Amino acid sequence: MSLLHPFKHAMGIDISDQVLRMVQLAPARKGYRVRSVSARPVPAEAIQEGEIRQPEVVVNILRDLIRRSALKHPNTRAAVVCLPERKTFTKIIEVPNVEDAQFTVSLRNALAEHIPLNLDEAFVDWQPIGSADPKAKTRRVIVAVAPQLLIESYVSALKAVGIIPIVFEPESAALSRVAIPSSAAKGSHLIIDLGATRTGLIITEGDLVAYSSTLPLSGTGLTSILQAKLSLTTEQAEQAKRLCGLDPRKGKGAVRELLEPELKPLLQRILEIISYYEEHATAVLHVVDVTLVGGGAAMLGLPELMQSTLSLPVHAGTWPANIRVPSTQLQAVATSYLTALGLALRGASAHAWRNGNNDL
Repeated sequence: MSLLHPFKHAMGIDISDQVLRMVQLAPARKGYRVRSVSARPVPAEAIQEGEIRQPEVVVNILRDLIRRSALKHPNTRAAVVCLPERKTFTKIIEVPNVEDAQFTVSLRNALAEHIPLNLDEAFVDWQPIGSADPKAKTRRVIVAVAPQLLIESYVSALKAVGIIPIVFEPESAALSRVAIPSSAAKGSHLIIDLGATRTGLIITEGDLVAYSSTLPLSGTGLTSILQAKLSLTTEQAEQAKRLCGLDPRKGKGAVRELLEPELKPLLQRILEIISYYEEHATAVLHVVDVTLVGGGAAMLGLPELMQSTLSLPVHAGTWPANIRVPSTQLQAVATSYLTALGLALRGASAHAWRNGNNDL
């Protein structure tokens, strides 16, 4: 281990209710390559709503995740770890522009108006946006807040298998790092993460997360509807969702007929969120496109439905251009690994842990 960079090339660990994923990157001639990758299913009730309910079960899964990784075994114990979006709060706020000695007090007072958590029982990380203008009345600051008990439970489980968490960051930050290509048009970008247990919405400004929220529609919920309405097993319903999707030509349009009414309220809510963001953004910005990620992103016909409803270009997230693809099999499930890749990309930085402030 390097003494100058003891946490160099930390792995990324994505913890969710249904799957744990790990990725470690290593330098390549043009960017990075995947050195190690692994995924393990999580039994029902072991992790619920992002909270570890069965620590011993989760510890065993983490141990297996590291020991039985593909390609090569991780050559580090350091990790950048994902926090569940539904338990964290990330927001850009404006704070009175006061002297540095008084700024943390000013920021804490401003947070009390925006964050529905007791700050004495939470970890707070913040970073000013741009250079301070002494003549301005306010400063823009991005803040991330997470419950202290949640982070402590993650630390306990990780340390039980010898993993050293050097950074915790919200899922939205990891996703935005890899889901938006560097060639993307100027403006704000919307990321829709269609997961097994929820749908995450992320709006970015440059390389910052300006807004994030979680909506209840889930891939598992859509599968359950097909299972009940068409008298299918869970496996058959998943297959029908995957093969037919929203294509009216597949399965006589039966799957589309059941799923489209479930998706329309989601799209209406997304329109409302975009409108609210553009109206209240602290800078004059507009959402210019949509990126679909998560396990549900591959549903046939979904990009077309979203594009026609949202009146924005919609495309599926792809494997990041600066990370060499290890196999076509892994590339096929790229949208499911984007959070872990985003975490690993931060971990590949020599100073991954030197970001933000947490002195509130």
